[in-house]
Formats: sequence, C-alpha cells, structure tokens
Amino acid sequence: MIDLFSVSDECEVFGREVVLFDGLDFRLPPGRYALLSHSPEYRPLVMDIIGGLRPPRQGWVEIEGSVSWPIGRAAMLRSKATGIEFVYLVADLYGIERDYAGEFVSSLISRPEYLDVSLYVWPPWVRQEFNFALGLVPEFDIYLVDSQIPSDDSRFTRLWQALFEQRLVGKTLILSAARPKQMLDYCAKALVFDDGQLEIETDLEQCLERFPIRSAREAVGDITNAGVESGADFLF
Repeated sequence: MIDLFSVSDECEVFGREVVLFDGLDFRLPPGRYALLSHSPEYRPLVMDIIGGLRPPRQGWVEIEGSVSWPIGRAAMLRSKATGIEFVYLVADLYGIERDYAGEFVSSLISRPEYLDVSLYVWPPWVRQEFNFALGLVPEFDIYLVDSQIPSDDSRFTRLWQALFEQRLVGKTLILSAARPKQMLDYCAKALVFDDGQLEIETDLEQCLERFPIRSAREAVGDITNAGVESGADFLF
C-alpha cells in the first residue's frame, strides 16, 4: 500500500520549473500497474515520489512494505566500482550474505567474468543484464521497473523472467516501459499521471490507446520543435 498525503512537488523539466503535484492525496492499493502519462519525461519523477525515493517539497508518502530501486534505470549503474563491489554493497544494505548475492548474480548473467572489472568499461548489454539481475537479489514487497523488461531469446532472459514472475507473486509492481505488450503482459491496471493527478484505471488496453507510449527522446523532440530549450538529464 502506498499513500500520498497533501503532496506538492516542483521539478525542473527541459530547463523549466513545472509543478508535478499540488496538494495531492492518493492511495495506491497492492497490484500490478502500468505507469502511463502523456509526458514520458515525467514518469521517472512520478515513480521516485510514489516509491519514496525522493521526498516531495511538501506533504509526505507512507509505504507499507519494502520497495525496490527503479530496476533497469541506466543511471543506477553510473559507477567506476567493479560489479562484485556493487553486488556486495547491495548485499550489505539489505542484510544478505555476500557469497549468496555474488553467486546469484554470477549464475544469472551471461558474462560473469565482468564482475571483477569496473562497470565503467562494461558493454551496454552486459550492464543491462547486471542491472536487472541485481534487482532480484533482495526480495521486495513493491517492485519499481523503469525500463523495457528483457525480452530477447536468450538464456539470461528466460531465467530472469521466470525468477521475476516468482518474485511478483502477491507483490506490487509499478512498470514504466517502452513496449505496450510488456505493459499488458505484466500489468493488470493503469496508473495514470495526467495534469498533476494520479488515477487508477482498470481498462489497461483502453488506457494504452489514450496514452500512447512515447520515449523521452520523442518528448525532447516535441518540446525542442516547439521552441523550448532542452537540457535536463533524465534518469532512464
């Protein structure tokens, strides 16, 4: 369960201050939700607030249970640490045995030899596998996923999807992805952010028609073409 009480928040988007919420009261019951919006650049900002990852300017958020970081978000792995150092950090933060965490990630990713090398020099696809594998090391009550879920025909994807489905049993998911099919496969309802409000919609297919998924790059292009200077660094 997630409750927002009188939440107000402002943030900088494309170089200008925008009001994200203005005195919002909202309750999100347990479930699997696709996070949708006409403005994709707002989705990570909304996810951070409702997931308790960033406190709002005013008001507060109460979360019942443990919540993940935004799994899949590329900015989560901007580090010169080695992969195994990152694994140990997560293990220490969540009270998990280091050996178990290291063996779990090593057995899941396609190139475990990279764990002893700085993340800074990893190929993007290895970093992506590691990002998603790391998100399954702790078990959470609420999973935030801010990326396209692995979907290629590979050993890693098959293993990860099977483990993720196990983790999701009886848990909450908030998914912000770039593929409508993944929204339909993993989610039962839509969590819609529109004009500073949050709403739960039960007809996910209809919502995907009303709020077609666009990438942040497309949004940047729309705003730039409209003559608004762009320069924000979004965490996708």
